[in-house]
Amino acid sequence: MKRETFIFILGVLAAGSLVFHFYDQYQQRAAMKDMITETAKKHDIPAWIPLSIAETESGFDPETIGDSGTSYGLFQLHRGGLAPEEMTEEELLKPEENIEIAITNMTRAYDRAQVKGLEGIAMLTYIANTSGWPTQRGTDWTDQNTNYNKKLAKNFKKHIKVKELTTAE
Repeated sequence: MKRETFIFILGVLAAGSLVFHFYDQYQQRAAMKDMITETAKKHDIPAWIPLSIAETESGFDPETIGDSGTSYGLFQLHRGGLAPEEMTEEELLKPEENIEIAITNMTRAYDRAQVKGLEGIAMLTYIANTSGWPTQRGTDWTDQNTNYNKKLAKNFKKHIKVKELTTAE
């Protein structure tokens, strides 16, 4: 009886630990979404654009490091791309810095997309594929060579429901 009780208690503790872990992740992601939304408002860009891109790039995990250690944070700012060479890895992983750099660059792509008359998913893929790399090849290249735009489309459907800022206002 004692062994079963001990195993039961361990199971309850393990389950509680998992619940706490997932709740903590949920809270962190919610805070990242709020920061992104506020910065988008500040730059007068619809929040669904950076929200969709950040979810595609990092799943809203500000500590994400990708591309063999050359891309950092929520928006995967890349060395040789948007990541300023003078910034340290620690600075690039700070959500406030990462968001500001990414959305500042998205704003220029957003303006170009509006001039082109793009809307919705076409606007999102244009912005995502032309605002991050200095030698960006555009949406045609990524459509042919990656699943990135498919992930963007999935996340677009989630975040287009965000009503903070629309082009109709």
